Amino acid sequence: MTSAAKAAGSQTALAKKLGCTPQNVQWMCSTGSVPAKHVLRIEEVTGVSRHRLRPDLYPEALPTLKEMMPHISPADQSGNASVDPSSTAQASP
Repeated sequence: MTSAAKAAGSQTALAKKLGCTPQNVQWMCSTGSVPAKHVLRIEEVTGVSRHRLRPDLYPEALPTLKEMMPHISPADQSGNASVDPSSTAQASP
């Protein structure tokens, strides 16, 4: 939570962005406890991940399918059908 306050500029600046009192932000920084209602807004205004703020509520995200799949440029993609030509030759009468 301290890193979120630093990213916002100060505890007071973060409090203004959250619409709460500076004392509330100071309490969050000193205890390390972030109320669930503030997590997404803190992430939005500071860039500190929701997982880092509340790992109990937001487990580390698994990679998406897009992130896992290798990018293949159109130039590298084959224009041929994905059938082995020897298979079609065997199946022809």
